[in-house]
Amino acid sequence: MPTPLVLYGRLVTLDPERPLIEDGALYVGADERIEEVKERSEPEPSGYEDAARLETDGAIYPGLIDLHNHVAYNALALWTPTDRREPYTTRYQWTDNRGYKPEVSDPTKALGKAAGKALLKYVETKAVVGGVTAIQGSANLGAHPYEGWLVRNVEFETFKTKEKSVYQAALPFRDESGYEKARKRLEEGSAFLYHLAEGTDPRLVEEYEEIRDHGCLAKGFVGIHTNALDEAQYREWAPRGGSIVWSPFSNLWLYAKTTDVLAAREAGLNVCLGADWSPSGSKNLLGELKVADLYNATQLEGALSAEDLCRMATANPAQALGWEERLGRLRPGLHADVLVTTDRHEDPYRNLIESVERDVLFVAINGVPFYGTPALMRAARAERAEPIRVGRHRRSIVLIYPGLKDADMGWLEVLEDLRLARRAPEAARERSEAKAGGAPLELRPDKPPDLEAPEPPLAAARDGRVDSLTHDSAYFEAIDRAGIHGGQLDGLREYYRGR
Repeated sequence: MPTPLVLYGRLVTLDPERPLIEDGALYVGADERIEEVKERSEPEPSGYEDAARLETDGAIYPGLIDLHNHVAYNALALWTPTDRREPYTTRYQWTDNRGYKPEVSDPTKALGKAAGKALLKYVETKAVVGGVTAIQGSANLGAHPYEGWLVRNVEFETFKTKEKSVYQAALPFRDESGYEKARKRLEEGSAFLYHLAEGTDPRLVEEYEEIRDHGCLAKGFVGIHTNALDEAQYREWAPRGGSIVWSPFSNLWLYAKTTDVLAAREAGLNVCLGADWSPSGSKNLLGELKVADLYNATQLEGALSAEDLCRMATANPAQALGWEERLGRLRPGLHADVLVTTDRHEDPYRNLIESVERDVLFVAINGVPFYGTPALMRAARAERAEPIRVGRHRRSIVLIYPGLKDADMGWLEVLEDLRLARRAPEAARERSEAKAGGAPLELRPDKPPDLEAPEPPLAAARDGRVDSLTHDSAYFEAIDRAGIHGGQLDGLREYYRGR
């Protein structure tokens, strides 16, 4: 049973009933839920005599929820399509680029087969160092569904009920049965995430019309991207309920244009944020917040407030999934998914937007410490914490949880297995089989073109250069070299200067 936990600092709850407590105390009970959110000076609840206490000297937020990703690919660096001169107009074009298969698809598939467990640990760590506590786009693990490792995996998370409530599809349905299943799940109260009208070609609106005509526009329907839709479609959609997910970096990188989020908001749709994937997106959702902020300042005349943007990464995605009573805010009764950052800005929402990886001081899920500074992890009584370097900074992380299947690989072993997979992939596969005592966990891509393509040789893992955990100089140099986004990402580096 987890130890009760008390965090002291500036509480930024994202809860309209009590949005900000300047000198607050967050009480997390042994049941993994938030028990009290109050002023430090107020009497504490009973049962905390032996609690772990963290003087964070920071700002405390709900953990970030990344509602659009493809995690199997996130060990790869930012990808510039070969010989590209003009923006793409649909998502069906760039997978045909001659560089896509050898530089993105094949290395991902080979790494996932040679060292699947290590790859999964690495990409989840990459999310956590950016404050993410739940992520969409978990890979197809075949016979190894998982829950409760590090970050919450949206499609697999049941909150220990074993009742699945989130479904997704990355390509339009091919027949009536797909729409029928989606509609039935929505009627039963599940959430359904669907890549919709991604690109700028007006013909993509037909994807929306198919969803509409098959009765799938509903409260739990979540349209990912929706770039080709305009004010008319959003006005038609909104009365039926639902959400969209905005991934501005990936959209600008591939199409030089992104979603009309103002039209969607004005119509009444719930807007969330997603980092998409490393080959054409941000390294984590904390980075994507900056892209959204930059686009808001330069293209939207600041129409979105800093609080609006922060809600897109916390309370709004929880609402989209039907998880309002579980995640997304710091409120009694909700699961204690918590992010602590340094507190540098008077405006608590700008503080989160301007925080970078070095500012992430502590991350807990269900009140259990997973990642943070060595001092805060010790104060939280983290068990089996081990050192990790994040850029130039020392942190601690917990990756081993006795009793959880496959949650038995520490950070140094993760790095060693990935190095072996790139140097000698056949040997890495044999090592994975030996440690598993049979078929090892495989991390498979979730993009249908890659799932349907022939399996590459394991040797393709040698091309899978493992990306860094942080938005570093190499990342911004790649943006500068590309010149394919019309300059709309040029100001992104400024968020990281001197940080």
